[in-house]
Amino acid sequence: MPLTLQVLTEADLDYITQSENHPDNRRFVGQWTHEQYRQALTNADYRCFLFSVDGLPVGHCILANLQDPDDAIQLKRIVVTTKGKGYGRASLTEIIRYVFETLAANRLWLDVRSFNSRAETLYRSVGFVYEGTQRKASKIDDVYYDLNLYGMLRSETMPEHQEENLEM
Repeated sequence: MPLTLQVLTEADLDYITQSENHPDNRRFVGQWTHEQYRQALTNADYRCFLFSVDGLPVGHCILANLQDPDDAIQLKRIVVTTKGKGYGRASLTEIIRYVFETLAANRLWLDVRSFNSRAETLYRSVGFVYEGTQRKASKIDDVYYDLNLYGMLRSETMPEHQEENLEM
């Protein structure tokens, strides 16, 4: 059964916050409270999605900067709770399609903690390009870590838009 992307609702908040705080995920992603999610659900600059397979949740994501005048959307968070089944790759594929086809963004970008090599390998494999490092920009339990930045352009994923980025 294919993975589906559905808009996150308040009914999903317990699942979402538990998945972010799960020991398998906590070091790799930020954690929001129910109230932070409630605010994002009503803020036009954010879009939050639940990933499901056969009607069962397998993860979620947060897109941010939807009102950015430069059409550069951030994949603020992605969490996959059912690991080892290809849901991370399928989720990213759906996000990329949504961002470039539905939202018509020019750019999708993300940051990843530098010790998360599994995620970096996945991001590169779906077309994200390493763009640099923000030094000691993420704090976990009073220790600072580097954030590696990755980006992707619509012209790189949708050939019909390649000429949009040619400089005069």
